Order: sequence, then C-alpha cells, then structure tokens
Amino acid sequence: MVNESLTYKYWSKTPPLQPFVGRYLDSYKECQLNWNPYCIKKDALFYQFRTNDNEEAIIEVIPDACLNIIFRLDASAPLALFSGSFLRAVTLELKPGTTYFGFKPYSNLGFKSPVVPPRDMLDSSMDFALAFPGSEHLIDDFMSVDSFGDRILVFLKFALEHMVDDGYLPTFIDYLTIMICSSYGKVVLNDLYNEIGYSERYCREMFKMYYGIPPKKFCEIIRFQNTMKLLTSGAYEDLSSLAVECGYFDQSHLTRDFRRYVNKPPEMYIRGYKESSK
Repeated sequence: MVNESLTYKYWSKTPPLQPFVGRYLDSYKECQLNWNPYCIKKDALFYQFRTNDNEEAIIEVIPDACLNIIFRLDASAPLALFSGSFLRAVTLELKPGTTYFGFKPYSNLGFKSPVVPPRDMLDSSMDFALAFPGSEHLIDDFMSVDSFGDRILVFLKFALEHMVDDGYLPTFIDYLTIMICSSYGKVVLNDLYNEIGYSERYCREMFKMYYGIPPKKFCEIIRFQNTMKLLTSGAYEDLSSLAVECGYFDQSHLTRDFRRYVNKPPEMYIRGYKESSK
C-alpha cells in the first residue's frame, strides 16, 4: 500500500497545468513521483478522477510539452490511450460516471523504444497496447485494486518492466530539457549551446529527434505554461507586467502566444476560466 499522505506530496516543481480538468471532474487527485531511475528528469504526474454521473464531460486540454497516457477504467468499454504532445488546445470527450487513471512523464527520454517513437506522436494518439506490448491486462490490474496509491504501484511495476530503458545514459539533451524547464522557458538557447559545446544545428536536430519539436518551440510551450499558471492564480498586476515577468517582449507578444495555443486572447481565456468556477 502507498501511504496516501506521502503519495499526494509534490517532489519537485509544480506539474503542468490543465486549468479546466479539475473544475469539471469529481474526485480529482494527482501526485508527482519519480518513475524512471535512469533519467535525470525522472518525475511524472499521476492523476485520477471520476466524471459526473449525469452529464457528458467535455474538457479542454492545453499544450504542456508532455506525453500523456490515460486509462478508462470501465469493464464494458475499457480504453488506454498514448498521446503525444499537443501543439494546440484540444477537447477531450469523456464517458460520464467513469473513473480515469493517467500518467504524464515530464521527459521523452529514457523510454524503451515503443512501436511509434514519441517524436512521431505530435498532435495524435494511439492505443497504448500497440505502443507498449504487454499492457493488454493493465486495465484489469487497475480495476482489481481500489485506491489511487495502489494503482500507482501497479503502473510503476509495469513501467519498470516494459517502458523504462535500463540501458539509458543521460546526454546533453537531458541538460537542455532541465535548463529550459527550470528557467520557465526564458533561457537564452545560444548561451546553452555554447556551454554544451555543440553547434546550434546539431542541438536542434538531436532535440527534435527525441521531442518532435525544436528547443525553441519547447521553450515557447514551457513559457506559455508558466504564464497560464500565473494568469489562473491571479498572481500578477496586469497583463503588461505579466508579459515582462514571463519573458515576452510585450503584451501583444503574450497575446499572440495565447492565440496560437488556445485560440483566444488571455483576457477571454481567464474570463471563461473564472466563469467555470462559479
């Protein structure tokens, strides 16, 4: 058994934000734990929720530069989806009155090679069992236990056997990923490339091989995520000062990013967010 008080403790920086998930769903739980002993950026977010019984749950998922695996724990209609990073906000339709369990690793590194590499999964999803053979009975295993903590243990056991590459050795890509995330996307990439000692072109190509996007785009999404966290928390004076704090040139630059990722300006997005909480 996982100690519940320990399970829900965060072990590093706050996880990627999905603003509308917890607001539309019942019994949402999440925790952040180390899952991959061979990768430097080894944390992952585990989460679980149950949809409302009497209404369809349609939620918006925003870009967060992460892979995502979600299981629908329904004996009559089980589902396991492996999704790549989304570069635009997407809507997800869920079955009412149903429990879902999910796993979101914070790095694309340190995986055994799935049938479809994560870099080829941008803006798309596939059956998890096709991506990682051996998972055919995983949903049954989740449903055989009752608690969120026990389901985490079930998944960790599976991941160590079928997903984690025990021969993985960290490279400069790990360092790039950590520096981008720890700076909230505000790092100067050319300075990093000079520090690492590789050319910009080589760093860009190698990073894209693992993540499917170049470091600059990864920076943009991490910056957008940090901005969204501050915006939804209300921890800012005005949009102009928020833009400067988060590394944008000005407010119009911030607005362009929001339109790119959620198809709305920040004022309209935060208004919809506040209305959903009433």
